[in-house]
Amino acid sequence: MSSYKEDFLAYFSVNKTHIPGILFCCIIAAAAFLLTRGTLFDGGFQILPAEWFQENPAFLLLSKVGPIVLALLICLFINVRFFKAGGSYAGKFILRTAIILMGARVTADVLLTASVPGLVIILTVLAATILFAMKFGTFLKKPWDACAVTGSGTGICGVSAALSVAATVNAEQKYVHAVVGIISILGLAGVFLIPLLAFGFDMTTAQAEVFIGGTLHEIGNVIPAAELYTAFGGEEIAALALTYKMVRVAMLVVVAAVFSRLVLKRTETKTAGEKPRLQGFLILFALLAAGMSLFILLAPEAGRAVQDVLVHTSVTLLTIAMAGVGLSMNLKETFLVGKSLLPFASAVWLVQIILMLILTKLFV
Repeated sequence: MSSYKEDFLAYFSVNKTHIPGILFCCIIAAAAFLLTRGTLFDGGFQILPAEWFQENPAFLLLSKVGPIVLALLICLFINVRFFKAGGSYAGKFILRTAIILMGARVTADVLLTASVPGLVIILTVLAATILFAMKFGTFLKKPWDACAVTGSGTGICGVSAALSVAATVNAEQKYVHAVVGIISILGLAGVFLIPLLAFGFDMTTAQAEVFIGGTLHEIGNVIPAAELYTAFGGEEIAALALTYKMVRVAMLVVVAAVFSRLVLKRTETKTAGEKPRLQGFLILFALLAAGMSLFILLAPEAGRAVQDVLVHTSVTLLTIAMAGVGLSMNLKETFLVGKSLLPFASAVWLVQIILMLILTKLFV
């Protein structure tokens, strides 16, 4: 296992073979933002009229897809060897940088706005979802690493969590790519399905906040789903729904640490006295969350300004990274493996939805 120093130096291993692919990922990310947000990067200057994304059916649909998923989908169908090296770099190191910066979202002031019942439900369902994925996957004889990536991606924060845990458990790339594709598709479907379920089961505003924040895969899924709920006639719930989502994101480090320990139990390295080691980028994620929380506490105005910059940068880098993941995928293999994992991943998500539905209706 490489040291933290070696991991850090690997981020600077860019050479001339990487440049074309990285630049191409940046171009695709800019195009994805333009088509889904009307800007060239997250929080950037509005180039296309904002009303297009509210009134024009095509742009409205693209806005629900979001830049991260669109960048992945575009690059999934591009198979150019010239871009492969840069795509692999973006899908690994730019992705990890984006995850580190995601820590700026997970601040104490945000997490403390969650209600106690909502918090307990979110954590209970998260743990149950991952446990079910591992047990049910074993029953179906699915690969252990595929189960870990599927459970984490569904339970925590979608693609970011899936790729983070994949690095921790050394998952095979064919399973990682398949799960990334499946989670992206299910998350997009959830943008429309989850708000409809909230209305169908006559949820109160407080219940809808917990339910939407606790069932959708990506942060990018929660906002449009909350907006749809409001458009259907519900109250404004985006802020608190996102808070409950942030509670799940905050558990990324904990879940990764647990899987790191489990990996050692499954391998012979444990007998050699090796200790579980959390990935360096996840440690930095936690440190940034703690540092940002303290900054906001001591200097609220300046802290919020810095947080805003870091959050926008994180989303932009994550979109570039997803373009890289798409470039790195073997489309034929991804579809083949994804076809076998789709029923399993869908079942894991269904269990998550049912548990959230029951517990939310009973206790919120």
